[in-house]
Amino acid sequence: MAMPEASLPPLYVVTVNYRSRGHLRSLLASLAPAPAVRACLVVNHSPEEALNDLRAPFPVTVIPQANRGYGAGLNRGLSAIGDPEAVALLANPDVVLLTPRRLSDALAYLAANPRVGCLIPRTVDAAGAVLPSCRSFYTLRSLLTARLPSRPRLWSPPGRQTTASPREGNGLPEVDWGAGAALLYRVAALSPGPAFDERFFLYFEDVDLCARLWQRGLTVVHDPRLVFRHAVQRQSRRSPRFFCYHLASLLKFITKYRGLPGREDLRRRSR
Repeated sequence: MAMPEASLPPLYVVTVNYRSRGHLRSLLASLAPAPAVRACLVVNHSPEEALNDLRAPFPVTVIPQANRGYGAGLNRGLSAIGDPEAVALLANPDVVLLTPRRLSDALAYLAANPRVGCLIPRTVDAAGAVLPSCRSFYTLRSLLTARLPSRPRLWSPPGRQTTASPREGNGLPEVDWGAGAALLYRVAALSPGPAFDERFFLYFEDVDLCARLWQRGLTVVHDPRLVFRHAVQRQSRRSPRFFCYHLASLLKFITKYRGLPGREDLRRRSR
């Protein structure tokens, strides 16, 4: 039986705009049928873009901020949510929600499972092909094979295999981490500090978020019924500039964790 909407945790949408005004309109339109959205907080890293004409059936607040990176933008949006019981949909501006009615189911699951810190939806591309939104924590082998021009078939694609751990009853499967294009995050999960480590300007902020949740004794789950379409760009594979961002974040991650920890390693570590 579905949980009454009044009993669901309040849902806020947080997104960071960087030259994505057109995408933002599509995102808001896709969220319009969703029954649970309280407000959308748009952190604007593009001061040249006027966003005062964004419309939705819920309040849309534009928050200007100097561009200090994607994680810093999400932290700014999260800081504007005053309700510690809230859940935040952290979304790239270039995603659209394909299953708006499933948002209530995902929120009900989070309400019933307080040890879940983050819920990862399914993401698909423009053709409907499933994207690797749920991933394993990186290993040395996965990082090395990621940049080889042709990898042996017997090796799994780097960092993209789903490590779903089945749960008892009707629980959703646990995963190591999920791509940050769209995810549901429990706002109080990593309080009192910020959710994202702002040393990661771009890339690895989602890996780090999930690693810290596992360290905190919380879990990350995957809900394939909640589906987003992502206009995926794969800039780190096409642009030397974005490849350098990716490499710099990888080195920061390895330095922070003194290696490449797995899920069980993180569970054993105390804060």
